[in-house]
Amino acid sequence: MTHRVAIVFDSSGTLMNTYRVAKDMESGGTLYDTVALHLVRESQALVAIDIHPDMLPNYPPDQVLPLFIAENKIDINIGCASEDITTDDVRNMLKHGLGGACVSDLMDVVSAVREKCKDIFYIGTGFVIDVPTGAIHYVVCSGGKLFDGAEATITKLADCADLYIASGDSMRNLSVLADRLKIPHDHVVPVATPHIKERLIIDLKKTHDTVVMVGDEINDLRAIRAADVGVLTMQQCSDKLQKLCDSADILIPDISSLPDVIREIELSGPLAECFTSRASATSPRRKAS
Repeated sequence: MTHRVAIVFDSSGTLMNTYRVAKDMESGGTLYDTVALHLVRESQALVAIDIHPDMLPNYPPDQVLPLFIAENKIDINIGCASEDITTDDVRNMLKHGLGGACVSDLMDVVSAVREKCKDIFYIGTGFVIDVPTGAIHYVVCSGGKLFDGAEATITKLADCADLYIASGDSMRNLSVLADRLKIPHDHVVPVATPHIKERLIIDLKKTHDTVVMVGDEINDLRAIRAADVGVLTMQQCSDKLQKLCDSADILIPDISSLPDVIREIELSGPLAECFTSRASATSPRRKAS
């Protein structure tokens, strides 16, 4: 511990502006600028494929994903699940679902993201699987770039708090983000389910005076509730579930507002002194107690 305050960030939608494309394997239709978490239903999981999309053309385009993953020993990670589902559960069920999604479907969603977003530095693929049947309902690609002001915000906060990233993504992708923001790799928690994010907050509270969680989606709910201060950012999407808004202590319009939040709530004398006042037309909204 270097500072008395720890701040934990989600990645997509919090630090990064993320664009997602999903292909519906039943209808063949494509969903643009979708929220991947909203595609996950009961007994389903959003599974990240731990391979860089640039490598996909090296594989047979008609190879079904279960064989692609098994034969090439490709790692997978659970990004989000409706219940306690493990990677072993997914691998076991993939053995029974040998039809459907192929490598070419992954390449389709990657191409759609790259066509829309020319300057992304962060890209990954995955799929939504129904665990009881092994059926893959969607293949997904996400591409992201840092929100304007994110780097300056992190630089300012790093002088006053221990900074962490906890995300459902793989370390391969998160290491790129951490290097860009100069956050140590041992402060990055990859493949972080809602329970893992919550546990990180609880553990940090044992070593820090105050722990702040900054997130944007329902998979951050447990951590926001567990934190001393839960911050919900509306930058990626302002249409949030009511229980998420109700659980957060503070709602902010963008990540650049966070230093003002830290200063205004005066978590500690040394922390508050790190920030100067900044007038803003879109100021953070602290909820009434």
